[in-house]
Amino acid sequence: MSENKFSVEDATRLVAVGEKAAQDARRATRWFRVFVVMQAAYALAFTLSLDIVKVNYWKAFAPFLLVTLCIWMIAFRYRESIPRHGLRNMGIAVATWFALYTLMLDPALQLFGLSSPWWWVLAGVVSITPILACLFASSRR
Repeated sequence: MSENKFSVEDATRLVAVGEKAAQDARRATRWFRVFVVMQAAYALAFTLSLDIVKVNYWKAFAPFLLVTLCIWMIAFRYRESIPRHGLRNMGIAVATWFALYTLMLDPALQLFGLSSPWWWVLAGVVSITPILACLFASSRR
């Protein structure tokens, strides 16, 4: 069996190369957090525009869909640098947001007659939590 012998300088150089690669990998995936925050912000803006500003559903949905498609196309373009299962988790989170808001919170608030804007803001914030949860999963090493 052969022995590997490294000098201190070689070991220091190899450690520095490894640290530089890890730093470059973190820098390459930094955009994903911006993607998650943008998707959450547009989802919250969509929900608030419907229930607080009283915009027509389709007039609010069309810009939301356009912006969502644009940021998802950018994400697919850079999919090589996405954290592991990042797009899958975001897809599940956006679907969960839509179902949570459309099928549960919006009808419940209307059923109980809670018309204060603060209830709608609370419902919007609660419904985007699945999207924001992708922030923390993407920060793991």
